[in-house]
Amino acid sequence: MADDFITQIDEEMQAQRLRAMARRIGAVAGVVVLVSVIGGGVWGWNSHARHVAQKAASARYFTAMAALSDPKRDAAAISKATATLQDLAEHGPAGARSYAALRLADLQVQAHQDAAALQSWKSVADDSAAEPSLRDMARYMGLNAQTASPTDPKAIRSGYEALAQGGGAWAPLAQEGLVALDLRSGATADQQKEARRILTQIVSSANATEGVRARAQALLETFGDAG
Repeated sequence: MADDFITQIDEEMQAQRLRAMARRIGAVAGVVVLVSVIGGGVWGWNSHARHVAQKAASARYFTAMAALSDPKRDAAAISKATATLQDLAEHGPAGARSYAALRLADLQVQAHQDAAALQSWKSVADDSAAEPSLRDMARYMGLNAQTASPTDPKAIRSGYEALAQGGGAWAPLAQEGLVALDLRSGATADQQKEARRILTQIVSSANATEGVRARAQALLETFGDAG
């Protein structure tokens, strides 16, 4: 009977442990389900919030652009539109942020605010959330603005080379920038030779526009290399 009693106690304790384990498993499962529901809700809300923010930013951007293109615009309207673009460039969602910064850079160039324009282009070039084509455009615009009188020719050359090696639509323009660096006043014979080599590549490039190829061909003719 003692053995029966011990066996009964063991069975009861085992049953209790199983019930306790079941309760713990149930609690964990409940937490997992709750986290999943909350996570799904947060993702849904964030997606909705991003959509709303993007729509609002786009509306502000196009309102600013309309104000800038209005022939009847006055100084106050231009100032307000510029401030909108500045705010979008600094705080807007991806997409609208890039376009706003690029348009802002145009306005800054027109106002001879070169340092500010370079910073606007840099903000797009460094923005990992921006479209690659817009980042390349910003890189090129920044490099091009500094080519005429570069304070750091090596850095400008490195930037152009990176764009040229990346291929695509901006590669021929980047090569054109390299030619401009090589043909500055005081260019050496080696630099002129490199310029001719790059110009020849541009002329035969499938990515180069007709205008870029025509400019390259014209420069080759000045070297007596017309083909």
